[in-house]
Amino acid sequence: IQHALFACHPELHFLGKIVEKGKKTKGCLDDTTYRVLQNVLWNLNRKFKADQVTSLFQETLLPALPEGRCFAGSWEGLGNRSTVRYLEMLRRVKTVFGGCRIIFVLRNPLTQIPSLYIQNLRGHFVRTEYNWLGYNTYVDIEHWYRKRDKHISRASPLFNYSSCIRASIDFLGKDNVGVFLFEDLQTDPDAYYRAVCEFMKINPEIGVSLTEKKHLHGRVSQTQIDYLREVNSSLVYRFYICFLSKDARRKAFIAKAGGPPAKASLTDSLAKEISEATRDGHRWLVDNLHLPLQKYHYPL
Repeated sequence: IQHALFACHPELHFLGKIVEKGKKTKGCLDDTTYRVLQNVLWNLNRKFKADQVTSLFQETLLPALPEGRCFAGSWEGLGNRSTVRYLEMLRRVKTVFGGCRIIFVLRNPLTQIPSLYIQNLRGHFVRTEYNWLGYNTYVDIEHWYRKRDKHISRASPLFNYSSCIRASIDFLGKDNVGVFLFEDLQTDPDAYYRAVCEFMKINPEIGVSLTEKKHLHGRVSQTQIDYLREVNSSLVYRFYICFLSKDARRKAFIAKAGGPPAKASLTDSLAKEISEATRDGHRWLVDNLHLPLQKYHYPL
């Protein structure tokens, strides 16, 4: 949706997204765009210099907006924030941009958490993204969940999305908050992208054509996970991997691709814990936004 739709739709001016450490623009359109978004979306611990950031936006980004287009920016971690930090972001957005419409894409946490776990294993091996995983190339899902919860849950809570949605509605108005389900994308991609475009007030026919049959990220295979487990079982192998470049680690990982997709299963205790943590928020979403969460077996 970011690469095929946001970056290519002729009625959008895509500002980009934060993608990785060590890259100056962090995946944004350019360095100036990153400086604006950094202060508005991500760097919430620093004092917000509203006049400076607003002037930078109005003098550089706004004049560059092609006629007939609107700005679009994205970040996968948007809803994984404390409510206090999330509200601070909304205040900054409104101060600089004057307002916005915001999109949330939800997925049943009982399937989303295993998927996130697998993606974290890949990301940590290729880019050493998560300090809390240390030098491990593989940990089981329960170990990963506990480590994440201990080290970053306060700043990036996994299950605060319902509160962030409620805060968005209170702050921006219900008409400016779109909530979409990943399961709808799996069931009917064209209808899903059409609905997203209609919410963004851009041409849905163009949106559907841009996203048709697009799948830009291959799934992690079970063979690749077995490889991470093999590396982790050998202290010498792990030590060797530490000294490889990011590109070399990526190539080593890609070389193991093929075969059935990787799958991870929640333990019964972990599934119960996740269900209890998300149930009340899901009920609010059903009662107030009439989302078909029961259809997709969300904890209710």
